[in-house]
Amino acid sequence: MYETGLIRISPSASKFRKEDLEALNIVFRPASSEDAVIPAINVKDYPKKYEIPEINSLIRGDPNFNVNNFKKIQDNRVKTFIDKLHDVIRMDVAKGTDESTTDTLVSDMLSHAADMDSWPFIFRRHPFCELVIGGKAVSARPEFVIDKGRIAIVVIEDKHLKNKMLTKGTGFGEVQLAAEILACGSVNLRDVYMGEYVDQEIFAIRVISSYFTFYRTVITASYWEELDLSLPKEQMVMIERWPPKNGKDEGLDIAELGGRKAVLMALAKIREHLLQ
Repeated sequence: MYETGLIRISPSASKFRKEDLEALNIVFRPASSEDAVIPAINVKDYPKKYEIPEINSLIRGDPNFNVNNFKKIQDNRVKTFIDKLHDVIRMDVAKGTDESTTDTLVSDMLSHAADMDSWPFIFRRHPFCELVIGGKAVSARPEFVIDKGRIAIVVIEDKHLKNKMLTKGTGFGEVQLAAEILACGSVNLRDVYMGEYVDQEIFAIRVISSYFTFYRTVITASYWEELDLSLPKEQMVMIERWPPKNGKDEGLDIAELGGRKAVLMALAKIREHLLQ
């Protein structure tokens, strides 16, 4: 651990604790409305072909599930997505889940369904990032980030609902997510803004199995300036969460039609907002 003044900070995002968030003046807050996190704008394109009312969590217990049996699904990319979704929700009750199932689903949804891997967006896997605090570096490797000239979206995914690391003490992954948000903002500060202190809006997504939770924050120039010297004393970071409750299964469930539609619409709105 690093010691800055009288306060110790964990050297990597994966080892972050709630005490580290307190030292960095980071607070999570349930959003009062969806608009506080998801931009309230009209979208030009919305991938309705992924809705498919017949696809829901009931396929978890279907031993004979075969995406080819759903004749209404004509698009091959949608078939691939649904098959990956089935892998994830089928594994919810299994032991020793292959961690690649959630990885591949999230990658497919963001890069293809949400179209966030085509210019001006760049979808990156496991980039190395560092949060610099008073000359000390905290390392982080988010599962995915989305660039648009700067890191705009941070994605963390936890492989399975039975993951032992998903505890209340870690905020169900929020502690690590906060560290990764700051690390990505720190990269932007150095590589994009060339050390100039600017306000940064960053979106984030946490995925636990088939449950998606969205986050939004604006990290102020004053916070970055204070952090450059040491741990912040005056400034703070507020990260808002939607849906507002925090838990392993409190997000929007893409295994269900309503949750899948809400996630796809949210991603489309964030994409349009970033394009503006």
